[in-house]
Amino acid sequence: MTLARLRPMKIMNCGFDSAMTIKLDWLTSNAEEMELAKRYWAMNDDGDFLEKVNNLVPFRHITQSGTLAAYVRQLCKAFDENLVCRHCNGCMEVKSRSSAKKYLQTSPRPCPDCETIHAEQERLEKEAAAVELERQLSAYIETLPSGPIDYLAMSDSEVLLLRALDLALSPRLTRDAFMLGDCTALAPAYTDQLVLRLIDAGILLEDPPNAMPETYCLHNGRLAAHSRYIAYSLAADEQLGRGEEAMQVLADRKYQDANGLFDLWLDVACADAMRYLHDKCQAFDHDLDEAQLEEIKSTLRNALKTHSISQIWFVIWKNVKDAASLARLVYYSATRATATIPGKIRRTLEKVEKEGTELRMWERPDQQPAGTLAMMFNELFGVDEDTPGAKVHARLLQLSAGESFAGAELAQPEQVRKLLCDAMINDTGAQMLQQFAELVREGHDTGYAIMMMLGSESGAPA
Repeated sequence: MTLARLRPMKIMNCGFDSAMTIKLDWLTSNAEEMELAKRYWAMNDDGDFLEKVNNLVPFRHITQSGTLAAYVRQLCKAFDENLVCRHCNGCMEVKSRSSAKKYLQTSPRPCPDCETIHAEQERLEKEAAAVELERQLSAYIETLPSGPIDYLAMSDSEVLLLRALDLALSPRLTRDAFMLGDCTALAPAYTDQLVLRLIDAGILLEDPPNAMPETYCLHNGRLAAHSRYIAYSLAADEQLGRGEEAMQVLADRKYQDANGLFDLWLDVACADAMRYLHDKCQAFDHDLDEAQLEEIKSTLRNALKTHSISQIWFVIWKNVKDAASLARLVYYSATRATATIPGKIRRTLEKVEKEGTELRMWERPDQQPAGTLAMMFNELFGVDEDTPGAKVHARLLQLSAGESFAGAELAQPEQVRKLLCDAMINDTGAQMLQQFAELVREGHDTGYAIMMMLGSESGAPA
């Protein structure tokens, strides 16, 4: 049978006076089939169907009501005047009675024609955006530094940090691009900030061609990037490139910048302490906000100039645990108890400083490795989480002073006079004597102790 496709028409309900909201687009010209379709879709003024599907069967070979809807769809297309396209307001096709609506409403999906039009528009817009992204990205790449650098011109702290990063990424640093998220083995926390020091120094270069797809995009028509997926590569040395020979130049470095190295030590020590704080707060259900974390970080960084990391772990454990005890009291809330942690830590350290008591040392948690940067400090300078900050500084000062500094037994008279005069002028005699006694207790000879104190006065971290 040849199916005749007739124009859409609004039909009457098989002898009933009420008009349908369903328009039928015929795919058949057979009168009997058309009558079946009309009865299937016939409704009253309330939008209820006039006949049950069970009453429409049997019809020819159709004996089950469940297959009737599929058969009717072969006879006509039904368009509901109560369901309109959100773009063109045209009637939407419905496949079964359950899709028909009693009241006028907008379809969540566009009609096929509008869907095709909008899909084409979207395709064209994506193509134009891709071209614009490529144009802006190419222009951006032109502005990025790409030339080689002089590895010998790096500072001591940059060399040590780069060697630690090489250990964390090995052998990827000298071969491939990497992301900030790949550098977590560098330190227990704040690895992004540590790596950004090398990026800001031009030692690590942004490498867009080796970034993951969709790292760069357009935001409000301007180039943007997902920072976690930006790729970086090591800048090549001017003479040796960026292979093993170039890295050997860094391995042969003779370190002399005690202050720069000590500042880097404080960074990694603070990261170790703050990671421990995070874990303990999580264990005791404390939720510190950003301002509280920054306050604690500042306090701990200053304390680490004197104390060891393991001693600071003890201070953290004690005060976080005390805050957890407060939270269980009736008149304390969890938020109020958490807010006491920054002050508790600061007062504990102030009391230790005032009374001169010795802090306990805490063992490193199994789930908190030291990181490759701390491993480099241990390998090169023999310091670890149990080494007091003052002693770390003393060992680093030995590097800048040279062999004669490290082996000095007696200080020169003018050095002694300068130290005493400075103490009298600044009225710091008591502090000077205390610092001198601590250095002697650590096993240093008097000449070295005086040289170190003079070095501290000249600008080394106190």
